[in-house]
Amino acid sequence: MKKERSPRKQYIIGIDLGGTKMLTALIGKENKVISEAKTKTRVDKGKKYFIGSILDSIRHVLREARTSINAVEGIGIGCPGIIDAQDGKVIYSPNIPFLKKFPLAESLSRVLHTSVAVENDVNAGLYGEFCFGAARKARNAVGIFIGTGIGGALLFDGKIYRGATGAAGEVGHMAVDPDGPLCGCGRKGCFEALASRSAIAAEAALLAGRQQAPHLFSLSGTDISKIKSGALAKSVKAGDSELKRLIVHKSKIMGRVMANLVNLLSPDTIVLGGGLVEAMPDLIVKEASRTMHALAMPQLAKRVKVKPSELGDYAIVMGAAQLVKENGRKNV
Repeated sequence: MKKERSPRKQYIIGIDLGGTKMLTALIGKENKVISEAKTKTRVDKGKKYFIGSILDSIRHVLREARTSINAVEGIGIGCPGIIDAQDGKVIYSPNIPFLKKFPLAESLSRVLHTSVAVENDVNAGLYGEFCFGAARKARNAVGIFIGTGIGGALLFDGKIYRGATGAAGEVGHMAVDPDGPLCGCGRKGCFEALASRSAIAAEAALLAGRQQAPHLFSLSGTDISKIKSGALAKSVKAGDSELKRLIVHKSKIMGRVMANLVNLLSPDTIVLGGGLVEAMPDLIVKEASRTMHALAMPQLAKRVKVKPSELGDYAIVMGAAQLVKENGRKNV
């Protein structure tokens, strides 16, 4: 009797794992997304439910593509927080507290019998942009991703720089204004506390409440949780001049942080990403870049290209998948 051949390992799965939602993508030849699943992660239901959600999302993308885990070379996960990428362990994730010192790669590979790699989500996102997007021609790059918070990543000589703790690149917690608003980390005046989408939404809500941003008020009212990047962009485009002034001001804060990073690290590329940048790339990138070039050392700044993310939602899944491909089989 002829022995049945095992399926050829022709796919990689990339996962963008967040505290509230998750994107899972099955990636095939030429880094094409074959199938994907967007799901809520429901951290409030605990670790068992959370891990089950990851497994369900993996099964979904395999079922959609009519294939099995046996055809998957490995799984790459981008996870927020401090990650031990060598061992695939989550040391600390502020939005997913029960994953503290949790061997995520080992736990999943034990069930799925395939290679699993875990990386910080912003590191994975910048690496995706380096391999396939805005930082393709870079050797030394900085990534700044604006969302609920602000994430950062560093790439030196084509390799992710993790530092002594694995957490290098926390640009969101650079001190900008010692008398500024309280940050989630417990300190005052962090970059994140001043210029994240959450911080901008809070100030935009005040403008809406005072009828200084009437278009935003009609779209979202004054509920901060409803003031998303798309609503901000639509309102600016519709003529909310005070709101536009606010976005420009926050972009200049970003530019000042970028100037410090340029003086310290001398990158050739800075990639700006996240939903807010994707919604208003021309306005934000232009103002941030202009401020950076005005404040950084001219000899260093003239070499720097500031670009919006090209991969958008797929940056993390593409980067995590590529890391699996390059690192070979681990944690099996």
